[in-house]
Amino acid sequence: MEILRLGTLQYDPIWCDVLANQAQIESLIQNGPDVDLLVLPEMSLTGFCMDSPRAHLETAQDAWLAQLARSRNMGLVYGCVEQGCNRIILLDRDGRRTGTYDKRHLFGLGGEPSSYRPGTDFVDWTFEGWRIRPAICYDLRFSYHFWDQADQIDLALVPACWPASREAHWKALLTARAIENQFYVAGVNRTGADPQIQYNGSSLVLDPNGGILLDAGSGNGVWMTEIALEKVRHQRTRFPFLPDRL
Repeated sequence: MEILRLGTLQYDPIWCDVLANQAQIESLIQNGPDVDLLVLPEMSLTGFCMDSPRAHLETAQDAWLAQLARSRNMGLVYGCVEQGCNRIILLDRDGRRTGTYDKRHLFGLGGEPSSYRPGTDFVDWTFEGWRIRPAICYDLRFSYHFWDQADQIDLALVPACWPASREAHWKALLTARAIENQFYVAGVNRTGADPQIQYNGSSLVLDPNGGILLDAGSGNGVWMTEIALEKVRHQRTRFPFLPDRL
């Protein structure tokens, strides 16, 4: 697929209320545009919860998410807790799990290492011809997570629960990851507040030159951005910086 309709779902998760968040997501998607791949924020159905049992999804939620992908004929990326890890999952259009990634860098300032195990490997996903580097929130601060085999990647996805107080860092780091690796970057953040932190959204999609294709601001909804593999190839051919990396 040369052109990917990338969907960004930005919303205010109700704290640890899975059923309420399912209803909210259904409502937003129902009124949103058609997309090929929809990306939700970190810990999509609970918010950034440090109570592992409450953040762990049941089989019914996994089935609901799979049905959501099938009913909308789209791929889906969502966040949850599994096997003691803060995880994101890729579903194909048939609702089949085709990729997982466990957050490698746990947010010490927020107590995350006391609640979850870190992932041990970076992974790459493939979705309909697009090569994807998944990351989760705090991973964004560590450039080496994105550098390895960057020339084999077309798109980095960063679902997050990124605080409003550090919004400037969010935007600067997403932009840097796009510029230095010459691939698309989509950062998908939440809005609203949990018991301790305020969030301001500002989900971004950046092109391989760091240009902003989408800034979702502080609203709730689904945004669709068309991105093209040719833009990645063109940027790397015109400015072949990656071969000079040590």
